[in-house]
Amino acid sequence: MNNTGIIIGVCLAAFVAATASSCRTSGSKDIETGINQYDDSTAHSKLAVKAELPLSGKGAAADRIRESLIEVMDGQLSHIGTYEEDRLFPSFDGNAEDTDALLKYYCGNALETIGRLSQEDYDERVASIEGNEDLTETEKEEILDGMPGWEYSFSLLKSRETDRYVVFLSEDYVYLGGAHGGIIGRGPMTFDKKDGSLVERFLELSCLDAIQPLLRKGLSDYFSEGGMEVSQEGLDDILSLESDSVPLPAWPPFPSEDGLVFTYQQYEIAAYAAGMPNFTVPYGDILPYLTQEAKGLLDLKD
Repeated sequence: MNNTGIIIGVCLAAFVAATASSCRTSGSKDIETGINQYDDSTAHSKLAVKAELPLSGKGAAADRIRESLIEVMDGQLSHIGTYEEDRLFPSFDGNAEDTDALLKYYCGNALETIGRLSQEDYDERVASIEGNEDLTETEKEEILDGMPGWEYSFSLLKSRETDRYVVFLSEDYVYLGGAHGGIIGRGPMTFDKKDGSLVERFLELSCLDAIQPLLRKGLSDYFSEGGMEVSQEGLDDILSLESDSVPLPAWPPFPSEDGLVFTYQQYEIAAYAAGMPNFTVPYGDILPYLTQEAKGLLDLKD
C-alpha cells in the first residue's frame, strides 16, 4: 500500500500526520466547524475524504447536526459506492466526540475496503484478459498496462449558513474502472439552527402539477445556458421521462440567497452528457408551494 498519510484538520486537536492540517472556524453567528481531510491510495485504488463537522460541545443544536453528519459519513463510507445494501464494515463504536479517532476509523476502514475490492476486481479482469484466446500477447500486454483503477472521493462540506439555518452538501465521486465515474451522495441537507433538526420537506406533497411550469422553465434555462437554446416545449426531446410530468429531484431542494435550488443527479432525468441539471426558483414564485415549516425557516410570509 502506498501510504501517503492522513490529513485530518480540526480546530481543537489535530491528528498528526504526514502533512499539515487545515482548520476553518466560522464567525460568531455561525456554527464552528473543522475541515477534515484524508488522501491515500492502494495498488489499484485512490481514496479522498473531505468532511466538515461542527465542533463537539458547542451547543445542543450543533451537536445534533454533528451527529446527523456523522451518520451520513458512516452510511457513505461503509458502502464505498458499491450500491450494495450490506455494510462493508461496522459503525464506529467509540467516542463520537473524538474527531481524531472517528476520522481515523472511517478513513482507515474505507481505504482497506476499497483496496480489497479493487484488487479483487483487478484480479478478475487480468484472468479474463489472459484467458482470452482472441487476443495476441501484445494486445493483452497493452490492455493490462492501461487497466484503470478505482477512485472514491467523499465530500461533506458546509455550503451556506444564515442566522436561521445551515446547509451541508454530501457529494461523492465514484469511479469503479468503467467508462466514466459518477456523482452520488445524500445531496444538500438543510438544518434548523434553533434545534439542529433536519428540514426534509420544503414543498407541499400536492404541488407537483402546479409547479410544472417552474420546473420546465428552470430546466430550459439550464440547457439554454449551455448553448443549446432549448425552449420549454422542446425539453421532452432532451429529457428521459416516464410520463409527461417532470418529477421532483431525488435530492431535496435547498435555500439560497435568491431562491430554492433544485438539482437533478446524473441520469435522473437526462443522459449522462447533460450533467447535473440545476436551477434556482425565486422565492416569489415558489412561495405558494412551500410547507409551513419551510416558510418559518426562511422567514417568508404569504
